[in-house]
Amino acid sequence: MNAKADQFKGVAYCLGGIILLSPDSLLLRLINTDVWTLVFWRGSLSALGLLIIASVLERPGGWRRLFKIGWHGITVAVLFAGGSLAFVFAIMNTAVANALVIMSVSPLIAALLSHFFFHERITQRIWLATLAIIIGLLLVFSGSMKSGGTAGDLAALVVSFVLAFNFVVIRKHRAVSMVPAMAWSGALASLFALPFATPTNLDGHALMYMLVLGLIIVPVSIALITSAPRYISAPQVSLIMRLEALLAPLWVWLVLGEVPSEQTLIGGVIIISTLVVLSLAALYPRTGRAP
Repeated sequence: MNAKADQFKGVAYCLGGIILLSPDSLLLRLINTDVWTLVFWRGSLSALGLLIIASVLERPGGWRRLFKIGWHGITVAVLFAGGSLAFVFAIMNTAVANALVIMSVSPLIAALLSHFFFHERITQRIWLATLAIIIGLLLVFSGSMKSGGTAGDLAALVVSFVLAFNFVVIRKHRAVSMVPAMAWSGALASLFALPFATPTNLDGHALMYMLVLGLIIVPVSIALITSAPRYISAPQVSLIMRLEALLAPLWVWLVLGEVPSEQTLIGGVIIISTLVVLSLAALYPRTGRAP
């Protein structure tokens, strides 16, 4: 019964977090200010939201735990701070579909990093998936070379590696809540962006969108998603997270009319299909002798 309850809780956390996070890209586009100002407000407000969440979830002594995150927490905070900057730059400098498709390959990169850093076994299935995803990425990048979004695509690839490194760190310390570390990541991102930002640029609807994004969407979704691996397996989390690559471009298309290029659609189908098959294969391994 407890196992079933944990399973339901983990799926609900991950699914709820992804659905809540999916309008992130759309709101950044609607706010429509410079990257540094977006990073400053998104980071500072999400840090405040996560501080509140951490003080509630980490009781007793929630506030004290913010200063006891350990080296792994510091690593996660610094990497996510850099990843936040790269993410915002990617969203504002390439098609949202391109950015989300490229970022979706992070679980595969994490598997490869685990092999090189921790000597975890890489199956033939992973190597074949890597080849398929490289082909998909080349297609996505080829479309951006025509439209001028290559810099944004490269930033999205940086985000993929940041997420992958963090997946590896969080997996090694899965019993530890990473919510305090994520709060620090927002604070670090905002401090780094402050000298280049113009915080007073936001007013009216833009400020309202940013308040919703920074105080609700980002902190609550991060808290949910980072909690999910404590209840369900990594392949399950990976499978559910593929939804963001479908939902985020959908909202942007519905509201702003941004249509992905043909190369992005083909490359995206290759990448997402490969990752879904990989996750399903990990969830339902074949019995008997491997071929």
